[in-house]
Amino acid sequence: MNSLRLIVAFLVVAAVAFAAEKRPITPQDLWAIKRVGSPSLSPDAKEVVFTVQEWSIEKNKSTTNLWLVAVAGGEPRRLTTAATSDSAPAWSPDGTRIAFLSKRGDDETNALYVLPRHGGEAEKILELPYALATPKWMPDGKSIVVQTKVIPELVGQWAKADLAAMKKEIKRRKDSKMTAKVTENRQYRYWDAWLTDNLASRLLLVDVTAKTFRDLTPKRDYLFSNAGDAAFDIAPDGKSIALVMNTTRPPFRDDNNADIYLVSTDGKGDPRNLTPEGKGSESAPVFAPDGKSLAFARTPTTTAGESRRVWRHDFATGKNRPLTAQHDWSFDEIKFSADGAHLWLTAEEKGLLPIFRLALDGSGPPIPMFKEGTATAIDVAGRTVVFLKESTHRPAELFTLNGDGSAKALTRFNEAFMAQLDLGKQESYWFKGAQGADIHGWIVFPPGYDADKKYPLVQLMHGGPHTMNRDAFSYRWNTQVFAATGAVVTWVNRHGSTGFGEKFAQSILNEWGDKPFEDIMRSTDFLLKKYPNLDPDRMAAAGASYGGYMAAWVLGHTDRFKAIIDHAGVNNSYAQYGSDVPHGFPKVMGGKPWDNLEGMQRQNPLFYAKNFKTPTLVIHGELDYRVPYYQGLELYGILQAMGVPSRLVVYPNENHWILTPQNAIHWHWEMQDWLARHIGVKPALEKPNFDGETR
Repeated sequence: MNSLRLIVAFLVVAAVAFAAEKRPITPQDLWAIKRVGSPSLSPDAKEVVFTVQEWSIEKNKSTTNLWLVAVAGGEPRRLTTAATSDSAPAWSPDGTRIAFLSKRGDDETNALYVLPRHGGEAEKILELPYALATPKWMPDGKSIVVQTKVIPELVGQWAKADLAAMKKEIKRRKDSKMTAKVTENRQYRYWDAWLTDNLASRLLLVDVTAKTFRDLTPKRDYLFSNAGDAAFDIAPDGKSIALVMNTTRPPFRDDNNADIYLVSTDGKGDPRNLTPEGKGSESAPVFAPDGKSLAFARTPTTTAGESRRVWRHDFATGKNRPLTAQHDWSFDEIKFSADGAHLWLTAEEKGLLPIFRLALDGSGPPIPMFKEGTATAIDVAGRTVVFLKESTHRPAELFTLNGDGSAKALTRFNEAFMAQLDLGKQESYWFKGAQGADIHGWIVFPPGYDADKKYPLVQLMHGGPHTMNRDAFSYRWNTQVFAATGAVVTWVNRHGSTGFGEKFAQSILNEWGDKPFEDIMRSTDFLLKKYPNLDPDRMAAAGASYGGYMAAWVLGHTDRFKAIIDHAGVNNSYAQYGSDVPHGFPKVMGGKPWDNLEGMQRQNPLFYAKNFKTPTLVIHGELDYRVPYYQGLELYGILQAMGVPSRLVVYPNENHWILTPQNAIHWHWEMQDWLARHIGVKPALEKPNFDGETR
């Protein structure tokens, strides 16, 4: 008996000691986490190849390698070790080889490589003047389909002289001392790249043995999409490819309209539009295993906030019909089951991203098969489903779905690292928002939360506006990093959020500020009442993009918050006409400068500048083309002119997101320092120097 007591006492002491060793999460920790991605199941469903990205703060760069793990379980095995970035692994149909992309040795761009299944020397198959992307094997295992970009007037017949001329022109453009960008197009840049180089996308069929290729879309003279990427799937018989292409040509006066085209792999005939009736955009095409039909996602029009429904194209009749028209979900990923009887889908639902199963004939509703945290990157082979699972408390790891709706972890790359971190408790809550609607929110408490102590409250406001706060692990706006400063942190899935039905998402059209602001303030009052230890005199509001719009809106509509953080905020309705996606904005802002100036001004945050009082931190990246960075300068200039305490942080080499380690650590420090100065949080790091270390 005494021995048992001694053992229990020892275990208690050990548990306490282990708990005492835990520490709050820091911004540096986000860059120490191994980032698991791109799972691809072997055709025999026995193994999964995937990527693992690792970052170096000191070098300010990452490396990504391929790993392999058995579905039955066991330790993952590293397949590649090059100090570069390997990506997009794809199995050959016989499961003996893995194609992937990499830039290694003397490669000037991302090239196509093939690796034996269980490791060995990777063989370089093809490199072209512009990077290759999205490798997919043909069913016969002899060829691989990839996409690339070209300068249309120079590509010619793809002769060596043509490629040499294209390389020469690329270098000339890069080295030119004349750097002007000139356009007469309505849309002339996208995200952080200009569209003025007049490039075109091409789909290529690459012979793996001969290392030659054939152009499958030789007449395409502009990009498949302005983002520069392409979505496609290869028919089971290998005779055709379903390819998503933008039908809106330069100068892009009209909304972009992506349709699905059928491209013949024999190079004969022109691509055939399978979805010409669609006024919005189609995406995510995937062939049925028997090749008789094609599933895809469709956004019916270009109206913001519309749900993506799942449709099916029947090749025998040429007809398209909806499979989920009666179900109010917006679907992201689509995969066929091996027998073709049903589809595997993902869709946002009330703060989660579950996996659903849907009968191919559309009978019955989508059945939720897994509803924990956030599930992404699903892949299917045989009766096996693998996916990435993450939550607020855990970064993404690879899982396989069990028949009972549970999931088994296949990787645990970050388990030991995360075990040393003292993370705050997260809870889901509901309250009555604008117009009496039920509104969902997440609340995260700081480590060691004590109900008898006073805490500041930080309201994070998500962007989009048509996105959702998920139970997910973020490498940018991480709620645990904010809570580690000693603040209670909340996200609100306010009006306009996705995952709560199409009507709810579209409820803010032409009134961007009103209902979301009311939701945020009602959330604040709800939490202050539910948790009396929250200090109403130590509250802050922070957001980015549309969340930055809300930060500026809050700035002009209340002085209850003692600090505001506006990152990449839509602060001025006029300035947003310079966005890289200019078409939809006038439709959501209540008016246009030339026909309803009053309606537009009513939704313009700067129109309420006379009410600005709250100390505000303004942050922006100069390469932000989604919300041009002069919007940050405008807000900061007004605040300074008014004498409102304010601080400006500009990152010349960052876009809409702060993506490099040292800048991101500095970005976190700026926000934590601002909150420390105005609501008394305790920063989780000291001011970083230029090497990303602390001092």
